[in-house]
Amino acid sequence: MSLIDILIFFLVIWWPIFFILLPIGYEPITKDNEKTEFVRSAPKKPKILKKLIFASVISFFITIIMWMLEYYNLFSLKDIFL
Repeated sequence: MSLIDILIFFLVIWWPIFFILLPIGYEPITKDNEKTEFVRSAPKKPKILKKLIFASVISFFITIIMWMLEYYNLFSLKDIFL
């Protein structure tokens, strides 16, 4: 895998993992009866930075595993798609 292939693979894996992590720990901002200036579905504490870091770490490990598999000729995405 070239550096560009690795970067593209990382980014393609990162986005779904990030979207999977977004609803984890969701707690609405208010209860149904209370009046608020925000929509009721907005999270109380979104913890976006924590989710960005987790998504990056998980994607990094998946990318490293895929790179090692291809480096040692155990598995290749190019063979599948080309």
